[in-house]
Amino acid sequence: MSDDNLELWNRVEKTDPKHTKKAKIGGMSITAVAPQYQILNATREFGVYGQTWGFKNIDFDFSLVDKFKLVVFKATFFSPNGGECQIVNSSKIYMDRAETMVDSDFAKKMETDALTKVLSKMGFNADIFMGRFDDVKYVNEMKAEFTEKPSLDDSMLEGCADWSNEQKEAVKNKFKLTKKQLELLK
Repeated sequence: MSDDNLELWNRVEKTDPKHTKKAKIGGMSITAVAPQYQILNATREFGVYGQTWGFKNIDFDFSLVDKFKLVVFKATFFSPNGGECQIVNSSKIYMDRAETMVDSDFAKKMETDALTKVLSKMGFNADIFMGRFDDVKYVNEMKAEFTEKPSLDDSMLEGCADWSNEQKEAVKNKFKLTKKQLELLK
C-alpha cells in the first residue's frame, strides 16, 4: 500500500481536545467530537459544504417505525474529484421508553451522525475512533500540540548564531516563528 493513500488520513487524524467532550451512549463512556469542528476540517480539506462535498439524494425511510420505532437515513456522500459512497444510519424516533415523545430533532441528529461516520472512514478524528483519547498521556500530548504558541520579537534572536542546537530547538518548539526567524535559527 502506498503512503499516498494515507495522505489525507495523516493530515486529519489528530483531534484538538478543545473540540471534544465526554458522553454516555448506551451506558458506555465515550469521547465525542464536535460536529462543527469536523465540518470546519472537512471544509478546509474539500471546499464549501454542499458545493464540493456533502450529502445528496437524502432519503428518510419510515417503513420500520411501526414495528421497530426506527427511522432510516439513506444518502450518498460526495467529495471532490468525484468520490462517492452510500451511507445508512438509523435512529429511534421516540425520546422516551413509553413512546409518547417524538424526537423533533431526529433528522438533524441522524444526518450529523452519518456525517461523523463517513468522515471517520476517511480518517477525520481517527485518534478518537481508534481509542487514543482513552489515554490521558495522549490527550495531554494533543493539548500541547494544539496550544497556540506565542510569537517572538526579532530582537530576542540577537546572537542566536552562537546558540547551541538544543537552545535553537527549544525556541522553535516554544514559539511561533516567521520564515525569517526560522532562517536565523538555522
